[in-house]
Amino acid sequence: MEGASEINLNEEIVMEILLRLPVKSLIKFNCVCRGWRDLINSRRFINMHLCLAQSTEYIIVKRLRDEDNKNVLSFHSPADESLLAAAPELELPELDEANWPLQLIGPCNGIVCLRDFHEGIHLCNPMMRKFRTLPQSSFGSPGGFLRQTHVVGLGFDSTIDDYKVVRIFESSLYDFRAEIYNLSTDSWRQVDAILPPVILRDCFDLLFNGFFHWSAGPKSSPHILSFDTGAEVFKEIKYPNGWLGEQAEPESVGHSLVVLDDSMALILFSRGGKLLNSELYDNSEQYIEIWAMMEYGVEESWVKKFFLGPFSGIQCVLSFWNNDKLLADCCKQLVSFGIQNDSKLKKYDIKGFYLQLVILKESLVSLY
Repeated sequence: MEGASEINLNEEIVMEILLRLPVKSLIKFNCVCRGWRDLINSRRFINMHLCLAQSTEYIIVKRLRDEDNKNVLSFHSPADESLLAAAPELELPELDEANWPLQLIGPCNGIVCLRDFHEGIHLCNPMMRKFRTLPQSSFGSPGGFLRQTHVVGLGFDSTIDDYKVVRIFESSLYDFRAEIYNLSTDSWRQVDAILPPVILRDCFDLLFNGFFHWSAGPKSSPHILSFDTGAEVFKEIKYPNGWLGEQAEPESVGHSLVVLDDSMALILFSRGGKLLNSELYDNSEQYIEIWAMMEYGVEESWVKKFFLGPFSGIQCVLSFWNNDKLLADCCKQLVSFGIQNDSKLKKYDIKGFYLQLVILKESLVSLY
């Protein structure tokens, strides 16, 4: 009995040590012995490691490299003010013949979704450098071609312990439908939920509070479209009253959804177009508004937190960084600037076309 207790104790000690190691080390330790491999790849260990790894974050930047026209992911530590590379770049597979820029969606528990311009959807665990291409939808048009995808979302349904990808597509003129992919079954199914008539914007999506969010239209009354990954229902959240673009040409305002101080936040930025009924802006100046929803789902709780600018050359505001800076795409180069009376742009040696980024917590979550 005493010997058995020592063995069990040693196994527990080994688990406690392994749980505190980064993904890179655990991948190497898969080769130590079969027992360690089985432990590290068990669902229980993966879930426990995910909980303990909440502070291990990386800024993942997706871009199309200028020099060779390849889609790549680069890895950076949020604690590094210079944003130097924290790991070798990951070249993404050439998922379509033309090698167009890929759209980055997520993250969710360390995995992201990649969408190509030929309706292909792919899952990726960047830290494990693993990919999975999802099967084509069975809901095609009469000619055999997939109907046009407008937006894609990625989430986790804790009630069934499964990852889901939601795809909103146009089945006919102004008729939008949705379908869901379940990782556990590797298959698509159509959603019964009623989808309101929408115009979905080219906006950074957001997984927050168990809901996936997109910026939607029509242009005269923009709102946030949310999807409950568990109940599989859609809801609409109105924009705040007095937002930047209410008196603007719709095309002159960009939209991003982010998290700020544990609240869902909406970033609105003028793209250099002249705002109507206002003398504050001209074609060379850009301004940024940041609104936070202090109580999730309560439209009356929108609060304007910041008004920044003027700037110039900003193509898209990408994300918050440590809650006191914003990261943005400025003329195909990553820049940052403070949100507390600091409009000076700091440039980084991260350049490319169609910059996107996510702040991702590393994980061992398997794509199979």
